[in-house]
Amino acid sequence: MKRILRIPMLLAVLLALALLSGCSVTPDDVLDVIAPTESPAPGADLTFSGVVEQEAEPLYMTYTDLDGTFCPFWAEKDGDRTVVSLTQLSLMTRDGRPAPAEITRLNNEDGSTSILIRLRSDLVCSDGTPLDADDLLFSLYVMLDTDYEGPYQLKTLPIRGLSSYWNGIDADMYSKYVFLYDDTYRNGTYDKDFKDALDKAANELKQQGVPEDRWMNNTAYREAYQDLQSYDTERAEEIRTAVEAAWKQDSYALVDYIISTYSSTITLGTKYTIDEIREFEGLQVMCAMRERLFGSLNDDGSFTSSSGKTWDLLTDFPTIDDFYEETYAAYKGDAEQYWLIEGVGRPNMLETVENELVLKWASEDPEWHGPVNAISGIEKLDDLTVSVTFDYCDDIVAYTLTDIYIAPLHVYGDTESFDIEKESFGFTKGDLMNVMLNAKISIGAGEYVYRLTDIRTVYLDASESFYLGKNETPEIILSKG
Repeated sequence: MKRILRIPMLLAVLLALALLSGCSVTPDDVLDVIAPTESPAPGADLTFSGVVEQEAEPLYMTYTDLDGTFCPFWAEKDGDRTVVSLTQLSLMTRDGRPAPAEITRLNNEDGSTSILIRLRSDLVCSDGTPLDADDLLFSLYVMLDTDYEGPYQLKTLPIRGLSSYWNGIDADMYSKYVFLYDDTYRNGTYDKDFKDALDKAANELKQQGVPEDRWMNNTAYREAYQDLQSYDTERAEEIRTAVEAAWKQDSYALVDYIISTYSSTITLGTKYTIDEIREFEGLQVMCAMRERLFGSLNDDGSFTSSSGKTWDLLTDFPTIDDFYEETYAAYKGDAEQYWLIEGVGRPNMLETVENELVLKWASEDPEWHGPVNAISGIEKLDDLTVSVTFDYCDDIVAYTLTDIYIAPLHVYGDTESFDIEKESFGFTKGDLMNVMLNAKISIGAGEYVYRLTDIRTVYLDASESFYLGKNETPEIILSKG
């Protein structure tokens, strides 16, 4: 069999050219074509910088307690506060970075001090909504509302016009009628007390044998008579009716307070469980009366109040009306004394009565100018600037004002009810229920964006909208420590 030598095409071409040109071809020439001296390695044309790029690791953080209240107004547990600090925007920064607002303190000619807060124009929430002066106004009004109970203490600040806003009337009108209320009520004194003083003076004169037509010559009798005549009996009766109605209404709150506060001991000496007591109002009232020593259990299982009324606790149970009557009798109708002892843990019912009546009387005054529904010391100067004026201001006052987060109005409030000209600020004055309904939401203009909570773990992603740029740490994982 003949062997056929296959020469590569390039080699054949070279040999042919050499023969035609009369040149000789050596074996080395052939080998140089068949076997080049060096073949490039794969990737030999790439350069190496010496730096290996790696994706940044998440930052792991821990907390002690968390209940998912991510709204800055009410976040108090350490885990919730951590989420708020990362997702919401604080007026101040503590790490030397550019602050989100320029804060200026100005001394006014009348002795007051104004703090101007001018926000940056590039503040944007994680949902893409810009943050501006309206959001700051909304946040301030929530924390200054009479219904606000949270970690911030702005309500203690001497902000000009704050008390008039709370009372709903201007300072002069309020002073006029609060003095009238005090003169009429006199810490629990009604016309009956003046009648008793007049009767006492008359009886002493009778015992002395002084004729009735000469009683006015006696100083004690004359003063008691004048006090009674000058007393506004009609307003006194209005106060008395309002106080007793508030006292009766407070009976519900007092029973609830006792049952919740003393739930671990309220069942001692009874045959009932705490769940049974909580399911039935009659048992709650009985336990509350017993706790406050307004009655006691009998050996046969019945219950007798301090006034001697008995319920068998089988078909007959005490009611809220019974509870009110027992407290009224125990304190001899003295609402001030009742509240001094029993008023722990609840809004002051006597202050509420006073404010409501003072506002009512003022609104009937011919010089009434209408209700006050805005704080005169807080003013929006432009879309980014808010001014807050204080009757006096020191470093503590200034720090308390500015050490807050700006809660987005469109997230936690009602944009449709925000109208500065109509003195409406995104919620109903004196009622923060609708704002509190959004307490579990976490949307703000902070450095991180809330992604989800998986049982006890919170996941946060670096925000693309943060005014200082996206953080190099792409993710924070917050878990139970």
